Amino acid sequence: IVQSGNLVSSGINAEYGGRRKRTQKQEAPSTLSLSSSLPPLQSLVMSSLRVLLLSIFALIVLVSCTQSSNLVAHNRGDYLGWEEIVQSGNLDESILTTITFYLKHRDVEEMKEMVKAVSYPKSQSYGKYLSREEVAKFVSQPQDVIEKVLSWIYQKGVPQENVELLHTKDVIKVRNLTPSMIESMMSVPLVLYKHNTKHITLARSPYHYILPDEISQHVDLVRGVSDFPIISSRNRPSHYVNSKAKLVEQDAEKMKTKASLPPPYISMAQGVDKSILVTFIPSCHNANVSFTLPPCSDFPPAVDLVQQLAVPFYNTDTDVFFQTSMPECFITEGTPVWCTLTLDVDNYLPLNYSLNLIYTDSSQSPLAQWGYAVVASPMQIPQTVKALYNIPEGYRVTNFSFTQSVAEFEQQYYSEDDLYLFFSEMGLPTDTIVDIVGPNLLPIGIEANLDIQYIMGIGVGVETVFWSIAANSTAEIDDILSWAVAISNTANPPIVNSLSYGMTEGNVDTYLGNGYLKRSDQEFMKLALMGITIIIADGDDGASDLGGPPMGTSTCKPLHADWPSQSPYVTSVGATMVTPFAEPICYLNTYEGGINCEHNPLGEIPTSMESGLFWTTGGGYSNTSTPLDFQVNISKTYLSKLQQIGAMPPAGYFNPNGRPYPDIATVGHNLYITYNGSWMPVDGTSASAPIFGGIVSLLNDIRLNANKPPLGFLNPLIYAIYNEYPEAYALL
Repeated sequence: IVQSGNLVSSGINAEYGGRRKRTQKQEAPSTLSLSSSLPPLQSLVMSSLRVLLLSIFALIVLVSCTQSSNLVAHNRGDYLGWEEIVQSGNLDESILTTITFYLKHRDVEEMKEMVKAVSYPKSQSYGKYLSREEVAKFVSQPQDVIEKVLSWIYQKGVPQENVELLHTKDVIKVRNLTPSMIESMMSVPLVLYKHNTKHITLARSPYHYILPDEISQHVDLVRGVSDFPIISSRNRPSHYVNSKAKLVEQDAEKMKTKASLPPPYISMAQGVDKSILVTFIPSCHNANVSFTLPPCSDFPPAVDLVQQLAVPFYNTDTDVFFQTSMPECFITEGTPVWCTLTLDVDNYLPLNYSLNLIYTDSSQSPLAQWGYAVVASPMQIPQTVKALYNIPEGYRVTNFSFTQSVAEFEQQYYSEDDLYLFFSEMGLPTDTIVDIVGPNLLPIGIEANLDIQYIMGIGVGVETVFWSIAANSTAEIDDILSWAVAISNTANPPIVNSLSYGMTEGNVDTYLGNGYLKRSDQEFMKLALMGITIIIADGDDGASDLGGPPMGTSTCKPLHADWPSQSPYVTSVGATMVTPFAEPICYLNTYEGGINCEHNPLGEIPTSMESGLFWTTGGGYSNTSTPLDFQVNISKTYLSKLQQIGAMPPAGYFNPNGRPYPDIATVGHNLYITYNGSWMPVDGTSASAPIFGGIVSLLNDIRLNANKPPLGFLNPLIYAIYNEYPEAYALL
């Protein structure tokens, strides 16, 4: 009944948005003070009126308190490193913000049925995809509802030229809003925040936004008010070998011990072609670490030599590898001395690796062991990948009516010079068109280089879109939902899209806004209706997306699925490594019946620490989404086999009724790329996703040349092929 700012001050300390304002004490109204001089009856009447007035006042206060209790605080900003620097009410009106309204879709269940109709291979409507205009008619609210929301926005003083209803008519962007306009629209105070690691500021509310009931019933979520950008990198790590000692400080901390001579600390042992590359921190007598060269000369005796030993992890009949050599050591400002070594080994053998130091006085350090198996293997290049998957040598697309794309976030930019070098050295055509949507600046990103080099290296000749989600002048708002909306609102979008980004499903709504995950699924459905393929790298952190918030989790119970891989409407891709050790018998000791598989034909196994890598491909079961019907039986069969062989995780660790992922896997280990004019190997599902994207583009080329529609949403076809032709796949 009384709007904010118009309440009568009465000596009450009003709190709003964390600010306290003390008002001046005022005299009570004079009419109430007369009651003491009135006759008894009149005094009684006046007392009753006073009680009534006080009751009404109490009711007003109660209503006011109830309204203020609707302000639901969140601490997203705190978790994500945003610090308040200007309080509500003091923001400069020149700070302009864009907010986005995601209108509810007309009938989500009907959307699901239509996705089945156009995507299931045996459907009569298979491949009969909808145009952008047809999607708009199918998913959007009635026009009167849209007009109702637009009218409310205009009534809040927003100029019409600042408001854009997107082509699909389910998203409204409102630009150039001042803090006071947003506070009026969203009924929450705005605060100016600054990120604690970057010089980035933005206006956000520490409270969840509040919409009037007549508007909120038509809106899924609003972005740009209560959500905070995630500044830390979300892309798959794309592990690479020359990341020397970037964790030296943390590793040195781990070395602290009461022992007079601790063992050295191995930071990384990674296999490349016929060798193991090692990074370690030397240990010194009477001290933990050294800060001078040669190592330990500041705490003598100094390090002289290093002994390395690699012993086969499984089969004890094969050779061991031993070498004594001088390490190459470095000093990085503010960190202890760190060193690198190389040990020559045979390819494909899973090995246990250890080293110890020999000092100038001939004393030796305790043995340091790398905690995981390590395996060397040859580099993978487009030609070897194509041979692995039976792609005809020299195949190049001849249908130029479609495009493929890699989507990049977090300011990942690619180098045109590196791409040209990659094509030239690999004998690939250099005349393929690359279209850039969004910025492509400096510095160059390893992820971006990897993505575009391998989707184009496999999908040779396909016009490729480098789709870079731009950061505005105040914040890096890079989110997959906004990318999906942009794709569906593009007149001629890429029909194959590879993304190597994501986070733990349980953190999506927490950090990106309530309703974000659910709405993302609906946007993926829209793309499926349009015949657009979405390929997602499923993560490099095993079944639980370990790594800590906001991107990962810190626990394994329950196991946490990766998003958006867990969406039923994307094709999730895991990673494999190429090896002749591709059968279980290869990993048994000889006394258990194991054999030496060094000379077996090459096959594939999932990338994992168990198989000799320093990372494990993602995969698991969702806690938030359920499988589509074509996945149900194969999932039950899979779990039944796990039960039979005693490999089922304990009860309570995962949701057996959730959507299982990945859907498919391709090679993701030791991919050779160019970066800043040099060659380097990279690992990760970040490699697997664009490789599979290139393969899908080749299949689309064949279909389009045969006057058939593109493959679109792949999963129904993938599982249909398995059910009828299981020999088409190698089961891992």
